[in-house]
Amino acid sequence: MILYEDNRLKTRPYFKKFLRVFLTSLVYILFFLVWYFVLEILLGIRHPAPALFITLMITIYFHEQTTYIIRDFIDKTFYRRIYAVNRSLNNFNVELNSTLDYQTLIRKFIQFLKTTFPENSWAFYLRWGEDYELFEQNRIEEKISKLFKLPTNAILDKILKEEIDFHSLSRLRQKSGNFKKIFRDLPETNDFYYFYPLKSYKGYVGFLLLGRNFNYYLHFWELKKMIMRILNKTADVLENSQLYSEVNRKSLQNHLLLEIGKKISAILHLNDVLETIIDSVHQLVSSDAAGIFLIDEQNNVLRRMVTRGYNTDLLDKLSLKLDLGSYGWVIRNKKPSIINDVSADAYYYPVRRATRSQLTVPLLNGEEVKGVMALESNRINHFTPADLELLMTFASQAVIAIENAQLYEESLQKKRLESELIVASKVQKALLPDRPPHFKGLKIGTVNIPSLIVGGDFFDIFRFSETRLAVAIGDVSGKGAPASILMAMLYAGFKSLLKEIYPVVEIVARLNNLFTETTAEGYFATFVFGIIDKSRNEFTYTNAGHNAPILLRRDHSVERLTIGGIVLGFLGNQEYRQETVRLQSGDYLVFFTDGVTEIKNSQGQEFGDDRLIKFILDNYGKKPSEIQTLLLKEIRKFSAQRELSDDVTLIIINVE
Repeated sequence: MILYEDNRLKTRPYFKKFLRVFLTSLVYILFFLVWYFVLEILLGIRHPAPALFITLMITIYFHEQTTYIIRDFIDKTFYRRIYAVNRSLNNFNVELNSTLDYQTLIRKFIQFLKTTFPENSWAFYLRWGEDYELFEQNRIEEKISKLFKLPTNAILDKILKEEIDFHSLSRLRQKSGNFKKIFRDLPETNDFYYFYPLKSYKGYVGFLLLGRNFNYYLHFWELKKMIMRILNKTADVLENSQLYSEVNRKSLQNHLLLEIGKKISAILHLNDVLETIIDSVHQLVSSDAAGIFLIDEQNNVLRRMVTRGYNTDLLDKLSLKLDLGSYGWVIRNKKPSIINDVSADAYYYPVRRATRSQLTVPLLNGEEVKGVMALESNRINHFTPADLELLMTFASQAVIAIENAQLYEESLQKKRLESELIVASKVQKALLPDRPPHFKGLKIGTVNIPSLIVGGDFFDIFRFSETRLAVAIGDVSGKGAPASILMAMLYAGFKSLLKEIYPVVEIVARLNNLFTETTAEGYFATFVFGIIDKSRNEFTYTNAGHNAPILLRRDHSVERLTIGGIVLGFLGNQEYRQETVRLQSGDYLVFFTDGVTEIKNSQGQEFGDDRLIKFILDNYGKKPSEIQTLLLKEIRKFSAQRELSDDVTLIIINVE
């Protein structure tokens, strides 16, 4: 209820009414006198009845116009402030009927308050997100809170008893403890005396705080009703315009999402798509800065991808660690964040001095966080839950763009790598013997199949002299390109040691030292090297941790060639032993890598040495090339796999 404490104001409406009656009566008396003298002069009628009749007719017909003119005259002459307020109310009422844009309406309402009540103290709060934010104030010297949280609509209705009126703040504080807590920062001065809720048909959209001097306008009942009608209409129009703006934004959002979807499918470069997303978000959510930051897992920091409104030089110098700031909170919790006032938030890390509010969402690919998208504003409480929902939608598009771009980059790298590996494969094949040498008294078969384009298996077979044949086989740890590089190093080192004649055991020991010095820690190679001396029918070898070659005799007895030492590249300055075995006509020497014996079937069983020995015994007497062809078929049949899981290298030598 309104408190009438100024006794002088009580008399003003009555005085105005008396003045209006007096002036109206005076006008009608003047009408009567004019007609009386006109009739007397022109027609000689001295009786007052005709003049009175004409005056009554004019009064009945022009009463409304006459009253309006007199009232307007009184307002202009004696009540100029009331007249100005009425005119401003009427003008703003027309503008309310022609304004749909939400931001434009807010600006017009603030301008209306400023021009209509310039000498009064007032503060305008508007619901923005979950808070009520101070949008404008007038003639208030003391600092007031920029954000308020009011109770829910139902509680407000209960406190205000669903009565839309100019409520006294002091009485509201007495009626409700909630209001006392909410407005505890407001001093009880003339600056803040009235609370007027801006309630639309859906709920409260804002409120006005008005000073005690506003009581001047409220004392005129018709003016008060007019002010209340305009304020209530403003609340409804604000609600409608907000809905209208949201519909337009949804429409624009869908259009932009469609455009982004097209660009994502057409543009495969990550930065181009992210630039499009940032620009599209800016069309829907106003901000002073925006950015997309991706996680650099190697350095455990956020890397700037695309930004707007930031000092990029400063950002590049800053180390945005994953465990710091509001970005870090969003990444750790995998949840979005709205900071209405960064100065009051413990997690905010200042990357812009002008920032007052921030909206951050995670870039989620399932449960994996790829990075964050952030918007920053120079206004407090700038972002709303609707903005958050919108940004999450665009963040999902950004994740798709990131995934597509990364897949595209990976495919390009894979193609480049494949082309390079094809070249490397050709080089590798050029290093290895393309066919076994023709050597009198021996039948030789060789095969080398990498599981990938290039492999880590190594073999060599060449004439050492007219009667001596050198045989080498090795397997470098790992597969693919790294293993092929180590294999090339092993081959180069092996060939360099053959420039001078050393015993078999000396060559292997020197090769171990060379490989240990030139290979990174954790890499090694198994190796077998031996020389067949046909003039003596002997084979002298050293085995450096490799699968033991098999010597199959004519009587089907089997010898395993295991004498040697540890693998190459593990420890330097190692001693190796060598062994010489006798060769007889009909013997088979079988050299192989673990890709032959360690291949598994669907039950997880390995092919194994025993199956290999049995297979060769079953095919005893056949040519080495025939045996190796049949063995490859048997291995593939055993594993039931089209592709081999490891490199396969095989050397079979039959003594004639």
